[in-house]
Amino acid sequence: MNKSLDKKNQKGSLAAVVLAAAITLTGCGQYASQFTALLTNQTNDSSAVQTEAGLETETAVDEMNRSGIYDSEDAAVVVRKDLEAKTVQFQNIASSRRYTLTYDGTTMIYDKNEQALSMEQLKEGSVVTVRFYKPRKALAYVRENPDCISYHHVNGYSMDLSKGTIALGKELYNISSHVVVVSGGRETDMMEVSQMDELSVWGYKNMIYGIHVEKGHGYLRLQNEDYFVNGWIDVGDSVIRKITEDMLLVVPEGTHTVTVSHKGSSATQEITFARNEEMAWDLGEVEITVVQKGTVIFTLNPVTAKVSIDGREVNVSKPVEIEYGLHQMRITADGYDTVAQYIRVGEPSANIAVELEKSEESSADKTSEKATDKTSNKNSDKNSDKEEQEKEDDDDDQTTSKKYQSKSSEPEEEDEDEEKEKKSSEHYLSSSEKYKVYIDAPDGVEAYLDGSYVGVTPVSFNKEPGSHVVTLRKSGYQTRSYTLQIDEEEKDVNYSFTDLIQLEDS
Repeated sequence: MNKSLDKKNQKGSLAAVVLAAAITLTGCGQYASQFTALLTNQTNDSSAVQTEAGLETETAVDEMNRSGIYDSEDAAVVVRKDLEAKTVQFQNIASSRRYTLTYDGTTMIYDKNEQALSMEQLKEGSVVTVRFYKPRKALAYVRENPDCISYHHVNGYSMDLSKGTIALGKELYNISSHVVVVSGGRETDMMEVSQMDELSVWGYKNMIYGIHVEKGHGYLRLQNEDYFVNGWIDVGDSVIRKITEDMLLVVPEGTHTVTVSHKGSSATQEITFARNEEMAWDLGEVEITVVQKGTVIFTLNPVTAKVSIDGREVNVSKPVEIEYGLHQMRITADGYDTVAQYIRVGEPSANIAVELEKSEESSADKTSEKATDKTSNKNSDKNSDKEEQEKEDDDDDQTTSKKYQSKSSEPEEEDEDEEKEKKSSEHYLSSSEKYKVYIDAPDGVEAYLDGSYVGVTPVSFNKEPGSHVVTLRKSGYQTRSYTLQIDEEEKDVNYSFTDLIQLEDS
């Protein structure tokens, strides 16, 4: 009897013993250390056991889960939450390995300031510290990592996907090749992020690991737009484009005032755009205002500056009549930086005052010219003394010949430079027309380049270096857009995108 009781008590004691271990998070981009062992002689018996005090309690494992004890700690990105199944998927910062943990009411969730959060408030894309019990994949603790950088509800950023960088304010960050991007609860690709989207961003040091799209983008299609073709469309002052036939514009999510104008006539409509959804505006049903013009007085510095409106130069020495609506203004002057912006005319009279800034190149050229003049004067003085000496030596004829030969060669060098620039310019233009960007997949969808229709895939268009937005559309499917960073290499570029998602009600 005594031996049997001792064995029973010994089994219960061993099952309840937990070995203490210290865990240290070495940094946002490193693996955290793990417990070397948690239980010794862990029992598989799930029934209650007796402690030495004779009290009935849970097994050691159940007690550990109930009290939030864990055996692993990690630095990771939140990838996906399933509130019904009560699971969270994470991606390890260092290895990009993914794993899924379950949570319950005992799971502790905090922001970086240790303020309690609900699981609904925890953002996909955020970089967090995770503590969990590996054998049962049970999440004990999650907290937004205080050592990581974070930006919330950011606008006005700029991306260069060819270099893999994003500029947030004055700071430039690299984008991880395994960055987690989540929009509307769906994991997406970095190329699907529009620069008009509103983002929350998380990273460590100079690397971005997670992005949550707070506000995304939708699409606007104009119908019966013939009257307004070659006019302008303005969506909430964030999208300003010249109107073409069969347009499909990428527009910010939310409610915006949309205005179309042409030849002094305009129409305005307030439209709500949902994320990834397309809205159509039938311009054949709108009431078009009568053609009106406003008188604009320009005050310019320098006064010699030239002004063009919608590509046509205007005489600003007197008031200029401009049709109501949106117009593209460009102001130029020798030695000054060019000003190019949009102006809206909507009143009988208005004043526009613009002071141009002196070009840095112009200032540098003047400094260079002054230095050249001084050098020329010094050389001239030296040459003069030398010539006098040479005259005394009766070598003036030969020297004069050399001088004139040297002077006459300078214009030839300038002509060669101009010819090189001309050839370079012609070569660039021919390259632009010669090389193409091909959209190979998905097959049979409408393709739009920066809002303008280019055809049905597979399709191609001229290769123009820079940032461009390609939008893919098919009736009954969810429209998608991709930001492309087109390089300057003299070769064709091919893109293949994933199939569009069919809408549920189609």
